[in-house]
Amino acid sequence: MEPEKDYNLTVGRRIREVREADRMTRAQFSEKCGISESFLAAVESGKKSITSKTLYKICTAVDMSADYFIQGHKEGHTTDVLLEKAATMDKPYRESLARMIKEYVDVVCSQTQNS
Repeated sequence: MEPEKDYNLTVGRRIREVREADRMTRAQFSEKCGISESFLAAVESGKKSITSKTLYKICTAVDMSADYFIQGHKEGHTTDVLLEKAATMDKPYRESLARMIKEYVDVVCSQTQNS
C-alpha cells in the first residue's frame, strides 16, 4: 500500500475508534466537528485525507490530542490538557496547584518506597 493511503487509513480508523467509543453516529460526530457526514465517511475509510484545519476541528471537538490520530499516542494528552488549563490560571492559583501536586507526589512516592 502507498504510504499516503496507509496514513489516511490509519488516521481514519483512529477517528472512527474515537467516534464509536463516544457512541456517536457519523451524523452526530460530523455535526459536532463541523464537517460533512460524507467527508467523515471518506476519511474513516481512508479514501480522503484531512487537512490540519480539519484535524484541529476534530481534536477540539473530542478533546483529543492530534498525536493520537497521527501517531497513536494517547499518553500525555491528559497532562498536556491540564498544563494548558493551569497556564490560564492566575499566578496564586497556579502556585497553589503546584504545591498540591508536589505534596501528592511526595506522599505517593514515599508510600511506594515503603512498600
